[in-house]
Amino acid sequence: MSKIRLLTIACFALVITCSNGFAQQIPPESLDKLQDTFSLLRDNLWEQNDNFWHRGEYKRCIAMCRLITQIDPHEVEAYDDAAWLMQNDFKDDEAEIFLLEGLKNNRDRYDLYFDLGYFCYMHERFDEAVNYLEEASYFDPPAFAKHLLAHAYELAGRYDDAFSIWIEAEALDPSDQVPSNQITRMMNGGPASNLPHDAARWRKERKASEMNSH
Repeated sequence: MSKIRLLTIACFALVITCSNGFAQQIPPESLDKLQDTFSLLRDNLWEQNDNFWHRGEYKRCIAMCRLITQIDPHEVEAYDDAAWLMQNDFKDDEAEIFLLEGLKNNRDRYDLYFDLGYFCYMHERFDEAVNYLEEASYFDPPAFAKHLLAHAYELAGRYDDAFSIWIEAEALDPSDQVPSNQITRMMNGGPASNLPHDAARWRKERKASEMNSH
């Protein structure tokens, strides 16, 4: 039996063991050992995922990420990686569902709020993007998350909010030229930047090209 099949069977066996209240019946010392087993299995799955990635077997990477999140629903990287691969395969609906599952399991971190905000932004659903990115901003995220919120505000027609974000960002890091440039552009009435339309057009053209090649 292949290593990956053994890992899959072990994964589901452990998930079933720790579901339906079974974990409450396990002695604490045994539960600690079980957690160690979970961690080892998760690491092995990441190793398999890397092997699939380097071989270009992206559907298998998605399967590995799904298994990883079953073992540890707080592995936000697995949600992010799988959703990106799903979108690259034009399975945007599946990607959004998976990201929503990740958010449900990780509401105390900025990552999935940002991922969903970025997803909505790239699909030109700017009001929804604002909602997720505002939530992400409560966790003191990296600067790029606040920058994307400013862009989303502007494209949603909330120009004052966008301008306020850029002013705040400039004050937090005067060495960063991005806020300064955006403030100057807005004050001069320049058109919005960082538009997702080009990416959407490229995806559409690529999808059409791949369909014609089959």
